[in-house]
Amino acid sequence: MSTLPLLHPSVRVEVAELTGRNLRKIMREPTLVFFSLAMPVIMLTLFSQVFRSVSQSSDFPAGVSYIDYLLPAVLCTTLAQSATTSSTAIATDLEEGMVDRFRSMPIHAWTVLLARNLSDVVRGMLQSLVMLVLGLAVFGFRFHGTLLEAVGTLLVALPLSFALNWLFIWIGVLVHKPETTQIAGMLVTFPLMFASSAYVPIASLPGWLQVVAKVNPLSYTVDAARGLALGHPDAGAFWKSLLVATVLACVSVAGATTAYRRIDR
Repeated sequence: MSTLPLLHPSVRVEVAELTGRNLRKIMREPTLVFFSLAMPVIMLTLFSQVFRSVSQSSDFPAGVSYIDYLLPAVLCTTLAQSATTSSTAIATDLEEGMVDRFRSMPIHAWTVLLARNLSDVVRGMLQSLVMLVLGLAVFGFRFHGTLLEAVGTLLVALPLSFALNWLFIWIGVLVHKPETTQIAGMLVTFPLMFASSAYVPIASLPGWLQVVAKVNPLSYTVDAARGLALGHPDAGAFWKSLLVATVLACVSVAGATTAYRRIDR
């Protein structure tokens, strides 16, 4: 029986080397690191203050502070937002000729894309950890559940983050232009973030927007993370989130790898 491609030693080395290369490149750009951290911090600060009165509405969960309601959503939206840099990064590599160098090397084509994804997932998780520390130390956030549920709050968004990274890598390979991919990323992430259960209860949204929010995949992930953070796990939201992430990842992996192989063919 042949070894699964991802388990082959040479593939593991390729993915590790390329992932390390991507992370080192990020760390050599302090302005990128700064603004990647600054944006979610600003959003956490603004939303925790501007929408604080939402906790007084009848639709809001009883006995829950707004920061406890908000922070699990910010962890999820931070990962969703960080995924957009996958498209910009792969488009930049294409524009600067780095991908041509990769294609001239004896490495598997899809490991370049997988390494791009993994490095951006790591960066997104570090951003989320910064948000969590700030929430605990500055904004008064507290977990209501067990330690295991607290860990789950941090990890539950990873499948969707992984899938969104693949989607944006696909966009980056198709578009080739970093500036254009940034706009495309905003067009995807803004509806995901604001037409969801992230910042206010769905019941408080206009009727037509409630319909959109209820089928928004980010709503499933936010509800799953929020349920864990508040000590009331929502198994239905978790499985819906995982299912959507799996389908999106499969479609995006196929699309991204096919588009990558067709470059300059």
